[in-house]
Amino acid sequence: MQHSQQVALRHSLFGPQPRLGIGAKRGALAWLPADVAAADAAAPFLVLRVRRASLVEDALESLAGNTPLSLLKPLRVVFVGEEGIDEGGLRKELFQLLIEALFTGGYGLFVWNEEVRCFWFSRDSLAQEGAADYLLVGLVVGLAIHNGIILDLKVPTLLFSQVLGEPSASLESLKQVDPELARGLAQLLEFDGDVEVTFMATFTVAATACGEPKTVELLPGGADRPVTNESREEYVRLVVEHILLTGVRPAFDAFRRGLLTLCDGPALSFLSPEELEELVCGTPHLDFAALQANTRYDGFRETDVTVKHFWEVVHAYSTDEKRALLAFATGCDRAPVGGLGKLKLILQKSGPDSMALPHSHTCFNLLAMPAYTSRGKMRDRLGIAIHNAKGFGLQ
Repeated sequence: MQHSQQVALRHSLFGPQPRLGIGAKRGALAWLPADVAAADAAAPFLVLRVRRASLVEDALESLAGNTPLSLLKPLRVVFVGEEGIDEGGLRKELFQLLIEALFTGGYGLFVWNEEVRCFWFSRDSLAQEGAADYLLVGLVVGLAIHNGIILDLKVPTLLFSQVLGEPSASLESLKQVDPELARGLAQLLEFDGDVEVTFMATFTVAATACGEPKTVELLPGGADRPVTNESREEYVRLVVEHILLTGVRPAFDAFRRGLLTLCDGPALSFLSPEELEELVCGTPHLDFAALQANTRYDGFRETDVTVKHFWEVVHAYSTDEKRALLAFATGCDRAPVGGLGKLKLILQKSGPDSMALPHSHTCFNLLAMPAYTSRGKMRDRLGIAIHNAKGFGLQ
């Protein structure tokens, strides 16, 4: 997807929507009638004021009472107690921290699969009751799309298929969420012996309730119905549907509703799941040669020894280190739509050679550093900076 297409698409996605109000407490998110939603129509910006110690709660509080029309205003972010004028960097940081908190912050909303390195909706019964939380996640994703913020959202392409109204419940789809279970079900279908005697399975699946194990019947009386050679295809179909659709329906429906609150324009129907994923998550491939070719210099020249050492160190980085550098310099560890060649990085000279660490202004994609004279010092100082940076200004 070209950058110009992305911009045009973003504008066409946002149309008039019903009013939305968000309660200030976790679990209190709800649709409010128009006369209750208290949006300040005169305010030129949507301002989110958050404290790092209570990020999710403050985000809910800041969004409370806004209509989708207000949410579509230019966004400004204030981290309470910190310096920093939001010209883009604070917005990027807020979305990153929100996604991290909502997915991994102990809310139990999503489950991580290490093999595919993706999150999927938790099937815990307590999580499925938290529609307000999933609505917030969807709303955050919709806000990010509107503000052109690339998210480090580790979810399968299957999720974007379902957002677009293309539900899929096949073994191939299950591989995106739980490949180990998909392999086991495939083996069950291919087994040559007596399925009932060998597997001793019933039409149930394991789940949890408030973290405690429980059994869920895939159909009425499923606990008393054995899986046989004749019924195994039905069993596999029901298991896959449960994992991908029915078992997570309340959570997914709330997430989709939150996202579509801001992104339900006519252009959405023309997107493929892969294009929607790229719009949300950016391009996964990191072409640092393209980034180098497009980098501008302030105080440095491209032929300076410091610049040469910088690119030698960076090109030798692992993928994780390159992502950390991008996050440090730009506020996002993903490439924009179109790749790193579309990113305008500025490498600025902050002074003569010293032991001072590099610093950044993510609002401007600007990375500043002293004129280090050795490759070893460059590697040491840059490494410390990119792995120990979080926050703007003073706490």
